[in-house]
Parts: sequence; structure tokens; C-alpha cells
Amino acid sequence: MQLRELCEGIRLGEEASRILFDFRMEEGEYERLKQHFQTDRHSFFRQVTGEAGYRQKLLYLFARFAVDAYEEYRMRGIEDRIYFDTFTDIRIWSEACHRDFGEHGIEEYNWLQEHVRLRLFRLGRLQFQPMAFEGESLRAGNRSVEKHQLVLNIHIPEGESLTPHEVSHSLQLARTFFRGIPPVYICSSWLLYPGLDKVLKAESNILRFQRLFHTYEVDEESRQAEQRIFYRLMAKPEDYKEETSLQRAAKALLLSGGRLGSGSGVHIPEEAN
Repeated sequence: MQLRELCEGIRLGEEASRILFDFRMEEGEYERLKQHFQTDRHSFFRQVTGEAGYRQKLLYLFARFAVDAYEEYRMRGIEDRIYFDTFTDIRIWSEACHRDFGEHGIEEYNWLQEHVRLRLFRLGRLQFQPMAFEGESLRAGNRSVEKHQLVLNIHIPEGESLTPHEVSHSLQLARTFFRGIPPVYICSSWLLYPGLDKVLKAESNILRFQRLFHTYEVDEESRQAEQRIFYRLMAKPEDYKEETSLQRAAKALLLSGGRLGSGSGVHIPEEAN
């Protein structure tokens, strides 16, 4: 895998790709930084983010880390489509960085470390991350989820519509990909906040996705919904923009004293019971 191949495979834009191709770093320095990342990620991020131009540097480093991860994908027999789909997050977060800070780079560096460590994979529309369930034991239908049980944590990347067909397809892909893990899916997201029915129509894809889950926890103080809907948090709701119908409805709710929090839920397919 070469850097140019990666850029083409994840459809990285011309401006961001040019940053990668023009970035100057001695190979010895790259190897030292890679070793630093592997042995002490917290110290690594403190060092890199303390430098000028760190967002472009992190874009370069994560692209190189992704290229290096390709060999492990091959050794595990994981197909190229899953590799490129997983690392499209580099493009997604580079575009988000440009939107929020006016420059292509990476600001969500803590998130992308999961991809290069092969701890998260995108399968179709959704991302999946095997992890031990850290909540208290709970029941979902006639099934229970025990503390420390291995489950699949779902993340929803920005991009395409979250249609029921695409969600169902992703869940089926995950059952095949993670054959040794029972099909128990958890998700913590603003998409699972029960109050979204006040700003979305009943037939919306988000609410259809939400209805798949048994919600076991709600965080009323979370501002993730505001971050995702408006892209940037404001101290006062009246300062939020109103460019989409969702933004208008969410802003009206907040101005009326309502909340937009987040929820955590579990989904166990019927056929798994």
C-alpha cells in the first residue's frame, strides 16, 4: 500500500492529498514518532498538538499509520473494501477540520487511533468496535447483557443516509465479520436521545434507527447533539445557525427551554434470541 493508493481509495480531496504528498519528514523522525505513538499515545498527542501546524502533521501521520496497517489487514485476510471503508474516516475528519477550522488536517486524533490499532472497522454504513460492556447488567427483551460481556459497540460516521436497509446490511456484515462475538450491539449517541421525537418526523431514519435499541441510559447534560447538528457549540442557543430543517427545529426546542442530550442502548436481533 502506498500513500497515493490510500488517498484514492478513501477519496481524499485534492487539497488534503497535496498536504500529504508535500509534507516533509525524515524517515527516522517518522519511525520515532510511530514508536512514540505505539508506546505512549497520551504523551505522543501532547507532544504533537503542542506544535504549530499540528493538524496537518496529524493528517500526515495518520495516513502513514493507515498505510502501515494495511499489511496487518492482509495477514488477517480482511478484504481491501473494508480497509478503505474503515479509513474513509481520515477523509471525513479532514473535511470536518476544514469546516470547523478552515484548514485540512486532523483534530479528532483520539478517535482515529482506534482505526490504526485495528480496534474498529467500518462494515457498510456503520462502524463496529469490539469491547467489554462496562454498564451494569441489564435485560433487553428476553436476553440479558452482563457486565464485562464482549459486545459490539456501534458508531455512526457522518455521510450517507442512515436507511433501515443500510443499517440491516451493516448488522449482517458484522455478524459475519465478528464470527466469534455474539450479536449484541450497543450504541451511545445523540441519535438515541428520546427527546429527538420533538424535532424529527416519526418516519425519519434517525428515529427508525433509535427504535432498534432498548435505551438503558440517558444523559440529559450531553451536548453531543448540538455539536453534531450545528457543528460548533455556542453558549447561547440564539447564536446557532438555521440552514437546515433539523437545525431550525433543534434551535426552536432549545430556545423554548428543551434539551438535546444523548442515550445509550442495546440491540439484540430477534434471530439471536
